[in-house]
Amino acid sequence: MHDIVIGYDGSDGAKAALAAAVSVAKAFDAPLVLTFGYEVSPVGGETADYQARIEAIGEQVLAEGVAAAIAMDPTVKVESMVVADRPVESLLDVAAARSARVIVVGGNGAGPLRGAILGSVPHKLLHRSTFPVLVVPAPEE
Repeated sequence: MHDIVIGYDGSDGAKAALAAAVSVAKAFDAPLVLTFGYEVSPVGGETADYQARIEAIGEQVLAEGVAAAIAMDPTVKVESMVVADRPVESLLDVAAARSARVIVVGGNGAGPLRGAILGSVPHKLLHRSTFPVLVVPAPEE
């Protein structure tokens, strides 16, 4: 397997990471798996409707990402997965299930101190992943 797994949420950082991930997938002739992870708050309220809406948003964001990846290089095999778990956990689980060659994520522009305090996805992955992690900087505005 050795897929290339990318966390994709449609942000500018994720779009920058997508271009890098397509290049890596092409170089290794490996499938590219776009992953959208989310967690529904267990605190009160009607969560079924909320979960369905988040999944629909995730599917839409991933469909746009898949189309963009195919436009970049139609020879790369592209898949997508919406995972009902926190973004870091979803990426680690998909990476393990797919024997990932690398996990690719976009930076959010936050510095390392802010990421450490607020717990950014790239920061957590760099400290928890047993797979290589490629963090692509968000484009400067």
